[in-house]
Amino acid sequence: MVDQWVLNAQQWVNSQYGAVPGYVPAPENGKTGWPTMYSLTRALQHELGLSASQMSDSFGPTTLALVTSQLGNIGPASPQNIVTIVQCGLYCKGYDGSDLSQVYDGRTATSVGQMRQNMGFADGVNSLAPKEFKALLTMDAYVVVENGSAAVRSVQQWLNRTYVSRSWASIIPCDGHFSRDVQKMLVYALQEELAVAGANGNLGPGTRGALQQRAPLTVGSHDTGSSVFVRLFQAAMIFNGYQVAFDGAYSQDVANQVTGFQEFVALPVTSTGDYQTWASLLVSNGDPNRRGTACDTIAAIIPERGAALYQAGYRYIGRYLTNTPGGTLNKQIQPGELDSLFAAGLRVFPIYETNSTSVGYFTTDQGTSDAITILQATRGYGFPHGTTVYCAVDYDALDGDVVAAIIPYFQAIKRSVDYWGYPFRIGVYGPRNICSRLSAAGLTATSFVADLSTGFSGNLGFPMPRNWAFDQIATISVGSGSGALQIDNNIASGRDFGQGSVNAPSGVPDTLFNAQYRGSLGVDMAEYCADVPSNTTGLIHGVQDAIDVTLNYDTLITHIAISYGIRKALVQAEVFWEYWKQTPADPLADVVVESTYAWMVAEEEWEKEPIGEPPTPPLVTDEDASTGIAQIFAATAIRARNWAVAQGLIPGGQLDAGDWHVVWSVWQSLHDDGMYNIGTVPLVLFEGAAEVGVSGIRLDYTIDERQRIFARYNGTGPDAASYGEQLDGVYGIFERYNALSRQVV
Repeated sequence: MVDQWVLNAQQWVNSQYGAVPGYVPAPENGKTGWPTMYSLTRALQHELGLSASQMSDSFGPTTLALVTSQLGNIGPASPQNIVTIVQCGLYCKGYDGSDLSQVYDGRTATSVGQMRQNMGFADGVNSLAPKEFKALLTMDAYVVVENGSAAVRSVQQWLNRTYVSRSWASIIPCDGHFSRDVQKMLVYALQEELAVAGANGNLGPGTRGALQQRAPLTVGSHDTGSSVFVRLFQAAMIFNGYQVAFDGAYSQDVANQVTGFQEFVALPVTSTGDYQTWASLLVSNGDPNRRGTACDTIAAIIPERGAALYQAGYRYIGRYLTNTPGGTLNKQIQPGELDSLFAAGLRVFPIYETNSTSVGYFTTDQGTSDAITILQATRGYGFPHGTTVYCAVDYDALDGDVVAAIIPYFQAIKRSVDYWGYPFRIGVYGPRNICSRLSAAGLTATSFVADLSTGFSGNLGFPMPRNWAFDQIATISVGSGSGALQIDNNIASGRDFGQGSVNAPSGVPDTLFNAQYRGSLGVDMAEYCADVPSNTTGLIHGVQDAIDVTLNYDTLITHIAISYGIRKALVQAEVFWEYWKQTPADPLADVVVESTYAWMVAEEEWEKEPIGEPPTPPLVTDEDASTGIAQIFAATAIRARNWAVAQGLIPGGQLDAGDWHVVWSVWQSLHDDGMYNIGTVPLVLFEGAAEVGVSGIRLDYTIDERQRIFARYNGTGPDAASYGEQLDGVYGIFERYNALSRQVV
């Protein structure tokens, strides 16, 4: 929406400075933002006498020094244009700018005083100091925004008023969010407390050494005199999301919260404010000398290296599923390597990374393609169904990249694994912000955190993701001689134990259908369907149509088969047969269900506000009917999916079959989404197999087992048994040409 006063500010600064060399006009859209702040900054620089070549979007040290020397505190005696720039900035910040009166009047003073109070200053001053002028011309907020924390804001305000006079200090946001600028301010404050020479806002060797020399904070420690050491520790705890008092006293409650933090980040539990706890609170890699039990490497693990890793205390190792196409580095798991790892007592967590080092890589098409590559690689190595694979985001992605590219990329991967029955769980390797954002979006199970990259903007000022499994903190060398190798040292949280074994190959997996066999398949299937004793009266689809629909979903069905380790003909047979056997009664039944729920939804809305007569129910109602390509009832799908969840075959919670909203939602998915419908077929088959005593999910079902599985899809009794026999014939025809396709590949 257009803010008229922001628009007025944009129009004023453009009209006043539009012809000035070096000035960049503000967008006249009535929306506050960095471009407008940059225009106001350039206007100020012109007023300070800077030339076109000296002007920039940055309110840097030169601009600040000139404001200090030429203007001092901005107030009633300040130049008219300077006052108007302040008033424009106030409007852009959401404060009253006194109608751009160009006079530092009472309204302007009140707004400045209010903003300063929000920044944390309680001195009642209504003039604007140079650093405050700089803060005015930013997009920083000084009130809680976007679900920010009031406790975090209180600490931000305290940091501002305590340290604003220091040469290194700038005014930080007071928006209730931990951020890069807030992080640096806290470290600067700690460096002053520790009297670290050459303070720079980074937790470098000098600051680490000074922290190590300080005695740990314990219950009873408290600030005295000018020391604020305890308060700074409490600030770090609050910034990391822990609810402690901000009073300078290390109480038992603080100790209890520290215990929780130490447990969360897998530190030794001391309940004290010791060096390692300080480090983990202040910088992403914490104490880089801390030895973990997990590691990752691009090097192949031969027996000597496996023994060296185990001897060094490592139990989990991350290895790569593939090489980078076109790359020269051979980093993928090598033949026989997994046996060496397992023999050494190590467990493996797979990593997937190719060219994921810039935003251009992350597209929905790439996500879909990568899901296929990961599926084939995990099955090729024999990783069990449900193994977590860590997909890499190996660069310092900006927040805009996360929204525009990275989340859609992971959504594409998740869509694929949803349809395939979750052959692998999705993890992410990346900076903290990315890991947390993807977890919050429900796209990843666990995170492998790239905390080694301490300078990444996605790590600075972001707490550890709640679902972290592995924390990469340092690159080190272990072993000697033939056992020597370089690794990244990782801390393990226990959320992912990797895999201690893989499945031996049980047969050649299916491949995509070879189109050269389409004609022969059609002839054989037509002959079979003409001979098999089944109802063909009133069918609305022909045999060739049913084959075409089945083959249209061949990519999906192939990946379902690879995912579960079954023959794709098992799914093809059901899809073909159920589609071929549809009659006019089936779409009519769908209409009845749709009209039933249309009435139920309308009635529910009417009950919220019962004005007038309630909606009239249809003459015929039905809350469920077999629907979609494979003709599945919602109740059947819910039962099968709940069974699969209970077996650990797919993730998620139990669906409530007694809630009509759930039934309607599932029915709509079955009816509208062919991928969902076909993706449900194997779950119905597997549940039925378990019910009739066919054990396991495998490639080598016998004829009798297949017929019993197919029969249960249709029901029980003689008719179902006949259905099973008929379907097994269809299975045989599809499998004949699937086998030929496998041989061609």
